[in-house]
Amino acid sequence: MPEQHNPPAIGWVPAWADLQGRSANAVEAGFVVEGGTGQASEGHEYVGGWPGPDAEEFAAKAAGEGARLTLVCSDAGSTAGLAPNGLTQASEKVLLMAPTAELNTGVELPENSQVALAPMETYDAVEITVFDHPVARGRVQVRDDFAAVAITEVPEGPEKETFERALFAAMAEEAFLHGAEYLHMVVEPDAAGPYESSGWTVAGRLVSFEKN
Repeated sequence: MPEQHNPPAIGWVPAWADLQGRSANAVEAGFVVEGGTGQASEGHEYVGGWPGPDAEEFAAKAAGEGARLTLVCSDAGSTAGLAPNGLTQASEKVLLMAPTAELNTGVELPENSQVALAPMETYDAVEITVFDHPVARGRVQVRDDFAAVAITEVPEGPEKETFERALFAAMAEEAFLHGAEYLHMVVEPDAAGPYESSGWTVAGRLVSFEKN
């Protein structure tokens, strides 16, 4: 068996679930996230760290219920051959982290731009407008000192990076005010590279398995 490293912390999972309008309940070795989509039975998704105490039993329980299983690990290769009977790998995503203090910096936006935060049911919506027209949107949620964020809309073109940085600055400030030292963001693998050059660090991989 290849050398395995300690899994990334998963305390951010409830905040991440909130961004999607889902709920997360703590169980042994991880969380059960409700309200998912896809092949998972009744939308259940088991999210746990790998390797870790009781991780194999946790994975087996997810498989027994026909639920989606997502393992958070430092190296996706460490989950090779792990899938319990009845589950096959369905996707892989990247977990990024960035210190709120480093992203909470001023960004020079185009003239007549405004940044606003609006509380929603399970997260705060962040919006940038230019001449009162929305051009970029994101979401931030802080729970138990863990902050999760997502970019939901940015324009393509030369101003894309500026608008993203402004969204992150606003979200970092909000998270910092609520005691969170880091932002957590889950992205597709091909999207991780550009963020790494702007203050984000790859903190782990989310490898998901679903029923055959």
